[in-house]
Amino acid sequence: MLESEDPKFRVLTLKKQRQSAYALADWTVHTDNLRVFEVAKEIVRAWTVLSTQTSAYDNDSDLASIVNTSTGVYPIWVGRGILHQLGERIRALVSAPVAYIVSDEAVHDHARQAQRSLEASGIPSHLFFVPKGETSKTLETAKLVYGWLADLRAERRHVIVAMGGGVVGDLAGLVAATNLRGMPFVQVPTTLLAMMDASIGGKVAVDLPQGKNLVGAFYQPCFVLSDVETLVTLPKRELTSGWAEAIKHGLILDRKLFEKFEIESEHITSLNPDIATDMIRRSVAIKAGVVSADEKETKGVRILLNYGHTIGHALESTSGYSKFLHGEAVSVGMMGAAEIGCLVGSLTEQDVSRQRSALIKYGLPVNLESVDADEMLRAMKSDKKTSGGAIRWVLLDGIGKAETNHNVPEDYVRDALSKLIY
Repeated sequence: MLESEDPKFRVLTLKKQRQSAYALADWTVHTDNLRVFEVAKEIVRAWTVLSTQTSAYDNDSDLASIVNTSTGVYPIWVGRGILHQLGERIRALVSAPVAYIVSDEAVHDHARQAQRSLEASGIPSHLFFVPKGETSKTLETAKLVYGWLADLRAERRHVIVAMGGGVVGDLAGLVAATNLRGMPFVQVPTTLLAMMDASIGGKVAVDLPQGKNLVGAFYQPCFVLSDVETLVTLPKRELTSGWAEAIKHGLILDRKLFEKFEIESEHITSLNPDIATDMIRRSVAIKAGVVSADEKETKGVRILLNYGHTIGHALESTSGYSKFLHGEAVSVGMMGAAEIGCLVGSLTEQDVSRQRSALIKYGLPVNLESVDADEMLRAMKSDKKTSGGAIRWVLLDGIGKAETNHNVPEDYVRDALSKLIY
């Protein structure tokens, strides 16, 4: 099949013809830089994961996915009105005699509901509230939680429950990973952004003045339980922010999911009980699949989830984490990445327009009042995703397919940033 004057063109043509069939696969083994034996191991691991997914939780309609990691497998549940199940889930999967709930002040009522569920299951629990917002994601706050756990004589077999948004999940997860050299923990996200992104995959961290998430670890939860009903009380701006990560999953890996976001925007944004829950569950499953395929971002798969994050993180850090919510920054970042994709020839102007229109439908920002390109570039180059001083860009090769590019000229970045200004 490769007998051609231009074998590379032939390969690309065949791939384009077959991509719709490839997209139906339950698992993809990325063979780049792998030896034959390593490819075989990945195939066996895929078989193991898929077998687990079809047996242990057969009749669980709230199950979004099973995440497979080097330390084991864990389920992710997404449903409506399932918070009351927290205690019995911990009793069944973790067997912890005591629970410590780390939450933020904005979800006080949900945290109390979780505590009642734990107590009803015979698990004594304690509550620690941190101030809402990114400013709580620091080593100083972590030190306060360590002290609280020490005062309560926490033990390694006790469980930490992270309940709230991504800040709480990251903070409590880092504490769980390091307190007593590791305690089990459970993620109970109450924001859309945390359900879609931060609660899945085991990335736990705190910020430093020099950048976001610079002190952290990979530490997987025992399970993730997302109750969509908690989103009803979420401030509109935070709910809107969360759709950025969901739409991103469609843009990078699932064209049909993105098209569904385009078509069903009114039902989804109004949290239609069936449609919105299903879309959240489908988006969560994409993130879970990527994490299973590349737990620690060593195989070039998980980095695709960073679409929009290079510019997004720079916007957050240069504004002191006070101007943008994370999803808002990622939305603008995705538009910047789309403009770069157009400049390098991997994305059409029509695709850029479709992405922009979709983000606007969900009330997400796509422009900036102004931008200091030099300051932004400095922030991007200090990001942990750089390699050898080069920025590892995630760009779209058409809607539904992402790829990495380490060779984007700085002029293209400056040009893309200038196009974001209105």
